[in-house]
Amino acid sequence: MEMKMNSILKLLGNNIRNIVSKQSELIEREAVEIRLRVNSPVFIKFIRNEIFMDNGLRLSKKDIDETISIVTKNSIHAYEKEIRNGYITVEGGHRIGLGGDCIYEGDLFKGFKNITSLNIRIAREFPGCSKNFLKFFVSSKQNIFNTLIIGPPMSGKTTFIRDVAANLSDGFSNPHFEGCDISIIDERGEISSVFGGVPQMYVGRRSDVLSYCMKREGFFMSIRSLSPKAIISDELGSMDDFETVQYALKSGVNIITTAHGFSLDDVKKNIYMKTILENNFFDRAVILKSSNKPTAVKEIYDLQRNKVIYSDVG
Repeated sequence: MEMKMNSILKLLGNNIRNIVSKQSELIEREAVEIRLRVNSPVFIKFIRNEIFMDNGLRLSKKDIDETISIVTKNSIHAYEKEIRNGYITVEGGHRIGLGGDCIYEGDLFKGFKNITSLNIRIAREFPGCSKNFLKFFVSSKQNIFNTLIIGPPMSGKTTFIRDVAANLSDGFSNPHFEGCDISIIDERGEISSVFGGVPQMYVGRRSDVLSYCMKREGFFMSIRSLSPKAIISDELGSMDDFETVQYALKSGVNIITTAHGFSLDDVKKNIYMKTILENNFFDRAVILKSSNKPTAVKEIYDLQRNKVIYSDVG
């Protein structure tokens, strides 16, 4: 669960840095988000609880502006593309969500006029978090099962699929799997936490990463030019995904991807996901649970046999 506290502190304005540094050891060990809002105290979410800091001392617009200046190196225009997605990714893979006065040109969101809140989502690696479940991803013939990883917000879907990617790429011994070429379609830059074109998180030595690439184009490009055995991507759920997944499977490429939800039935509330699942595109479904421990697996389904093959009711 490695995270360098200095990589967080150096992003913050002086006043905020002084406040946050008072809990630096606890933050380094357990924090998942640091939320900064004008006229509110610093708010920190931990794995097991959450706190307001410094006896309710409220942050000013100046505090937020100072932090934004540091994050963007006094050149906010250089980050316009990311800001249009509502966040900025920084060194270490941490992601800073933005709130404020929104600017539009017609129906197109262009950015923020005034930024009044920041959500620093702390990037962490949990090496080995998928280790006990790798046997459910591969068969004895060294084939990879097409797998959908399902979980609610903050359940660790991205962290879990990143570790799966690294293991499939490098190979593992129990069961024996030699490793294979993997394409990661990292549409939002979250799986590999790309900063400056370089993945900040380990995704395996046989992995090719297409960062900030639309899923449809990423699947088609990687199949045509990178020859992966498997494609790993972030969330399915859009209109194009049926055709995209179908094309990959017809090309002989395996797929491991994620979807929002608490259960299979919950995922099927999305009409596009319902269609994909009813067409038997996936062999397995891994259900993560809401837990104080991110990446905790609740159940694993064999979708082809319609049965639960792993369950942790604890």
